[in-house]
This record gives sequence, C-alpha cells and structure tokens, in this order.
Amino acid sequence: MTSSSSSQSGEQHPVIEDIDQYLVDGLPVFDAAGERVGTVKMYSTAAGYLMVSSGPLGRENLYIPFRLIRSIDPREIYLTAYKDTLKAQYTQPPAITSVSETRMVPGPLGTLTPQTVHVQMVQSGYDAQQAALSSVDVGSIVQQLALGMAVYDIEGAHVGDITQYDVPRSLLVVEQGIFRPRVLFVPFSAIQSVDRDVLSVYLNLPKDALVKQHAMLPAQAL
Repeated sequence: MTSSSSSQSGEQHPVIEDIDQYLVDGLPVFDAAGERVGTVKMYSTAAGYLMVSSGPLGRENLYIPFRLIRSIDPREIYLTAYKDTLKAQYTQPPAITSVSETRMVPGPLGTLTPQTVHVQMVQSGYDAQQAALSSVDVGSIVQQLALGMAVYDIEGAHVGDITQYDVPRSLLVVEQGIFRPRVLFVPFSAIQSVDRDVLSVYLNLPKDALVKQHAMLPAQAL
C-alpha cells in the first residue's frame, strides 16, 4: 500500500508517486472524512487527473487532480479534500488550451526544415503548473483527414462527423444531429489517431469535456 506521508506536526501530504501502480478504473474513492465520493471512471497519468463518477447513478463527473490523493492501494483511494469541496470546485474538466509552434526538424537531406505542431496545454494535476499534454504534426494530420470521417472520444463514444477542417486555425468542425445539430470546434491537438481504413478519428478527451470546452469557437481561433 502506498500511504500518505506526514510531518512531525501530523500534517498529511498528498501521494503522487507510483500512482499508476495501483490506479484502475472502478476503484472506489473516499474523501478526507472517509465518505464515499464515487468510483474512478477513467484517468490520465499524463495530465494527472482522475475522472470520478459520482452522484445519483454515477451520472455526475468530478475531475480530481492527483495532488489531492492522500493514499492509494489496490482497494481504494483516499483524498485530502472533503466531498463538499470536491463538488464545489471540481465539477468541470481542467481547461485545455492549444498553441501552435514551429520547430526546425532534420529534412531528407540533413537540412533543417520548419514543422508546425499543435500543442495541447493543461494545468497539471500534479503541481497546478501549465504542462504540455500532447502534440501533433499539423501537416501529417491534414494529409490523413477527410470530410465525413466519424469522430470518437477517448471512451469510444461517437461525437459526430467532420464537416470541415480549418488548417490555418488547426480546428476540426464536428457536427452531430440533423434538425438541431450540435457543432464542436475541436483543436487538432485533441486528435489521438486517425484510421483511414475505417474513416474514423479518435480523440484524447472524453465527450463531456469536448462539449464543455469546444462547443463554441475558441477565442484564440476567432
């Protein structure tokens, strides 16, 4: 068991080492008072967050940074915060921003050539500092995309279909529905992989995070 460390005053410190050794979907989560919060629905060791299903029938999601983990073992997770605090402060997914960078990379003849990459930035769940979560080569991604491709979130849920891809702003326009379609503007940096054989795009974010953060054109892309 990985347990919390303590100072001489008895103050508890969060555990962030070897979390992935014990962390699995379905692990029960308890608050600082031992009250059950919910169960782990999914997690990201890169970003440092737990998505915990909570509330009636587990229909509410909490996004809990790893720095709030007090102890973890194969049976359960205990946090340093109370349930009321979690529900007041962690019901929204961590804000993700995307930035474009131009890097010089070796070309075919050994000369340096510019490469534009789209980098996904997030407030790290480990230390609350901005950290790079993922990056994609814009040129490579554009060559693989096609209108009409189906788009799926990280859990395999269908998000919609590509109706446009905006290369200058590095955005996918994804629509779902016919009479009242929902439109999402998804940054290229959210693309995990593209499978041209089945005309599908797979993202690295859950559907609710996409809806909350990308259901309108990002300010930086206007």
